[in-house]
Amino acid sequence: MKKLLSLLLVVLMLITTVGCNNGGGQKVESAADENGDFHIAVSLPYTGTNASYAEYIEMGIKVALTKLEREGWLNGDGTGKLIIDYNDDKNDATEGATIAEKIVSSTDPYYLLEIGSFASGVSYPCASIYRDAEIVQYALTCSKSDYLETSGDWGFSLSMTQDVAAARVAAYDIKHLGFSKIALIYSNDSWGLETCKFYTETAEKLGVTLLASEKYDDGQQDFTSILTKIKDTNPELVMCFCAENDIVLIRQQAETVGLKCEWQVSSKSRTSNVLQNLGDLGEGLYGVYAKTKDLTDPVYIEYEKLYKELYPAKFAEDNNTTQKYADQGYNCMLTVIWAIRETMKTGTTRQTFRDKLATLNEFPGVQGALTFAKGRKILQIQYLSRIERVDGELKWVNYEDLLNTFDVDAVAGLK
Repeated sequence: MKKLLSLLLVVLMLITTVGCNNGGGQKVESAADENGDFHIAVSLPYTGTNASYAEYIEMGIKVALTKLEREGWLNGDGTGKLIIDYNDDKNDATEGATIAEKIVSSTDPYYLLEIGSFASGVSYPCASIYRDAEIVQYALTCSKSDYLETSGDWGFSLSMTQDVAAARVAAYDIKHLGFSKIALIYSNDSWGLETCKFYTETAEKLGVTLLASEKYDDGQQDFTSILTKIKDTNPELVMCFCAENDIVLIRQQAETVGLKCEWQVSSKSRTSNVLQNLGDLGEGLYGVYAKTKDLTDPVYIEYEKLYKELYPAKFAEDNNTTQKYADQGYNCMLTVIWAIRETMKTGTTRQTFRDKLATLNEFPGVQGALTFAKGRKILQIQYLSRIERVDGELKWVNYEDLLNTFDVDAVAGLK
């Protein structure tokens, strides 16, 4: 009876003691439940304008979980499961905060960590909630420049911050492509405001003052007024920091108002969906993209095989490849599994999990090695790319060799 009461007391203190032997016969603390399973909360925008991204991220997570299940879960014998609870934050900061409060206060289940959201505008406001509760927030696609600082020691992301990414785009546009008459369209949210700020600052450092900077609200369908204003400035290039659904509407309506120029999108919309939905209008569209997946890498081969097995229709729809945000979800879950396994012998608590995850170095992901550098910043190579017609078919083409002659980080003032 005393032992049972002691166990219940530990649960109320948010730490469950499980019979995990560390080799000396004594038990260790663990965030696992009484069955030895770990609970993880996921918050993604399953409704709203970013729903397609949520779908892909969940797909990647589920591929990783299927792989783990077939390996016998964490212990190799069918025990040590990962149990995921999915939440819809509706791409809304208030809803995201409500979910965050629910997650950090929950004792049954007791969550080891939270994954999400997709948009910085939702992840960032929740950072202080997870920080104060001392639980990892794995905001895998959050790129807000001060997110990691705001989250204290408890925030992680697999996306580069916008002070780096937006500056690189400006450097490519001005010093490689040679554009000097540039207009900007950006989403009126945390991510869009930051990308506009850093792109504009870098452009001015490189001697270019933007002709126009036009913002739009989430869910906006009519861009004709914005596009007409931009048309009057006679730009050579329109740079769009927007979601993939928005760039399709923008390009279609640009044709209606007669705006003829070059176009570019950030990595957020450098996707197979944009390629498919724009059709011929997509030809010539520039975008920025991370390192090309090595299709001969055993890590990727294993992932692609399982992805194609689980999602054959999506695989075919995306030109017989895995989608990049699914890749992010998969990479995220692989690193979570790694950090849990690495800490299980001595005890996987929220603190030990966080400490191990922060040491990630040259981890074999499906888009190349993953490293959390100083301040937990993720390091990635980014290429300029463009939609081109190859053998009669429109495809995204990466200019990977360009980095041999064009040091984009030096040009952008990042070195």
